[in-house]
Amino acid sequence: MSRFLVAASFLTFASVAQAANWLPSSPLIQIGDDIDIFFDSTAALEVTDNLFSGSAKKAATDWTVTPGLSLEYGKDSAFSVNLSAKRTYIYFNQSEFSNLQDSRDALTAAIRFADGGPLSLSLDSSYRVTARNDDLIQQGVSGATLGATLVRQASYSHAFKANYKLTEKMRAGLGYANSYNQYINPTAQVDAASGVTIYNTNSLSVLNTKSMPFDLDYQAFEKLSFGVALVHDVTDYSAAPYFHSANVARPALTHQQMQKDFAGLTMKGQLTESGKLNGVIKAGYSRYNYDGGAYTNDPSYSVSLSHALTERISQSLTLSRDITASSTNGQSLTQSYIYGLSFSAAEDLSFNLSATKSDALSDAVKVNTMVYNLGADYKYTAHISFQAGYNFTDSKTPSAPASSYNSNTFTLSAAFRY
Repeated sequence: MSRFLVAASFLTFASVAQAANWLPSSPLIQIGDDIDIFFDSTAALEVTDNLFSGSAKKAATDWTVTPGLSLEYGKDSAFSVNLSAKRTYIYFNQSEFSNLQDSRDALTAAIRFADGGPLSLSLDSSYRVTARNDDLIQQGVSGATLGATLVRQASYSHAFKANYKLTEKMRAGLGYANSYNQYINPTAQVDAASGVTIYNTNSLSVLNTKSMPFDLDYQAFEKLSFGVALVHDVTDYSAAPYFHSANVARPALTHQQMQKDFAGLTMKGQLTESGKLNGVIKAGYSRYNYDGGAYTNDPSYSVSLSHALTERISQSLTLSRDITASSTNGQSLTQSYIYGLSFSAAEDLSFNLSATKSDALSDAVKVNTMVYNLGADYKYTAHISFQAGYNFTDSKTPSAPASSYNSNTFTLSAAFRY
């Protein structure tokens, strides 16, 4: 708690100092004309009535402090690099959750090359530690199995993309991406049904996905293009940490590998002459199989639309349907519908509202989820901003009521970038 108070005091001092012009203009450190280093930090208070995303609710209040540094090289130049390193410290005000107090790292790197020629390159890499259950429950993992614990994961993602302008109107893109996760610090607990001690990761599998996307776009009009998209994915499954009890070995995984191919058409750009409606649309078919077996086909699409109602009000609609590998050693077919509304009340004050409906079918387990978000963002100075948010999640599993849950979460935060 003391660290949060120090950080909060610093943010308060920084706001006063900024108002009094005591702080010089950012960045924190500038090396030559090309390298800027920023101090990038946040402090937040979160109150939730369902910490573990379980049917039996456990209310909790936590404080988080996230110091970090960001480096920018070659901004607005042909070759640019952005690096970010942050560590979040979590503190709970209830002693019963003291074992959940920890630190979580987040590292990102983005490299861009675009000199105005036909070839442009991008490389993105990230590492992030999380501790949450709702994403696993939506993949069909039993909430009763997870119990009153938080599943910690370290997630890695690396992606490379090369775009080449073949003609004035035609562009081709080829990429490679690898994403994978690890379950860290598993928690031992007693299974309520059998009385046997297990880990909260006993029923989970680790996913390692390699993806090769290819796309070809034709600029049919000044602000509208059409194209073709092809994607080949291979996901390898491996066992998550497993608690061996009474000399009982973990059961063998049902599947070792899942392969998926997608082929579809795309449309991107301005959809109306006024320019108020824009969209990115991809629609086609996916097919997948396990361990070289027979393929199963299914329609797949993603539609993202944005519409400017007025100069201050805009709305968006996102529709998607896709098959992905799941942490239950199978696949998850997910359909989602997201509506968003944003209002810019003033130059430094904005509000946003969103509603998400998600239906996920994972190995015959169906999970229906509704998520509502309401938020506000106030930019106090060029360096300091404040945020407030409310989230309501209602997740239902008809075949396993013990995994159904709902939660209310309130968040207040302050961000400082200098």
